[in-house]
Amino acid sequence: MMTRARHVLVATLVLFLLVAAISYEAISTRPVRQAIRVYTELITVGNRPGLSDSQRLGEARALCSARYLAAGTLAVGPEGGIAGLPRTINRNFQAWRHGADVWLCPTNRIGPVYQFVRENGDWRFDGLVALLRPRGEIVPASELPAIEAP
Repeated sequence: MMTRARHVLVATLVLFLLVAAISYEAISTRPVRQAIRVYTELITVGNRPGLSDSQRLGEARALCSARYLAAGTLAVGPEGGIAGLPRTINRNFQAWRHGADVWLCPTNRIGPVYQFVRENGDWRFDGLVALLRPRGEIVPASELPAIEAP
């Protein structure tokens, strides 16, 4: 039989392990969650009604990396949104760490993969880096020169 002190000790240990596990999960997934937040803000800015194209691009620039902005590919799409980006994020999207960066496939686990980089203490959209194909095959964008993001 367990004494009351032993019950308290076991309960305290279980509670400590639970708090440690939740803390680890929150800390280890923070970069991915922050990158997803940046992407969501980017498509929200692109789809927000009542903004002129210059206002959309101004707000979107704050969410993009210096390298992406230097490439000069940021533009408003012909039907709205940001050119080259899906206008929504699929509920079955996939996001993961890729070295120091975060990669995000906003479609149904097959389609364009976008990179997010840490810049000036915040996560920034860095553009298209690959194409995710069935069975998890990743084809770098450099190998697909004619790739067009949906």
